[in-house]
Amino acid sequence: MFGTMHPRYRHAAAIYDKAFPFFSFGAGPKIHEIVARTVVVGDGGTVVDVGCGTGLMLAMLRERVGPSGRVVGIDLTEPMLDRARQRVSHGGWKNVELHCADMTEFDPGTEADAAVFALSLSAAEPAATFHHTLGYLRPGGSVVIADGIPARGRWYHPAINAYARFRAPLVGSDLGRAREIERLAHEHLEDVRTRVIWAGLYTIISGRVPRKGG
Repeated sequence: MFGTMHPRYRHAAAIYDKAFPFFSFGAGPKIHEIVARTVVVGDGGTVVDVGCGTGLMLAMLRERVGPSGRVVGIDLTEPMLDRARQRVSHGGWKNVELHCADMTEFDPGTEADAAVFALSLSAAEPAATFHHTLGYLRPGGSVVIADGIPARGRWYHPAINAYARFRAPLVGSDLGRAREIERLAHEHLEDVRTRVIWAGLYTIISGRVPRKGG
C-alpha cells in the first residue's frame, strides 16, 4: 500500500480477499459499504482510494461517481494491484485507473473531489500521507477514514483493544499511528464526524477540506 507497507501484503495478495473478513473480525465488507456511502462525491467526480489493495471497494466508488466520473486506486504493492487490475478488467471499468505509487508522493494529475482510506492509513505514515492527500483535494473536498482506532468509554473496550493489539502486527498496522489519525482529522478537516462500529473495534471519520478563506 505504501512505502513503509508491511511486507506481509506482498505475500498475502493471493489469499487477501478471502482472509480479509477474518482479519477484520468480519467487519471488512461493512466498512467498505459505509465508507463508500459516506464519501461526498457525485456524478462526474473524482475519488481516490488510498491504499486500495486488491480493489475490494472500487465497484462501490464507481457507482458513486457514475460512468462520467473517475476512480483512482493507489497502492505500493504490485501483487495486490495485480488482483485489482483483474477486477477492473473483468468489470470492463474504463473510468477506473490504478497506480503503483507511494501515497506521500503520488500526483493524480488534477484536483480530486474526495479521498478514502479503508483500513490503510494506520499502516502508512499517517501525517505525511494525510497532508499529501489533502494537497491534491479541492477545497471542500470529502475525506473518509476507516481504521482500528483504539476505543474508549465502554466497559468492554479494554477487551476490544486487546484484540486490536494482537491483530495489529498481523496486518502491518500500528495502534500508535491509529491514535494519530483522529488527531489529524480534527486538526485539519472541517465538519468532522465520527462513528464507532463493530463494538468499538473500528471508527469511521469523515470531514471536508477547509475552504480557502473559510
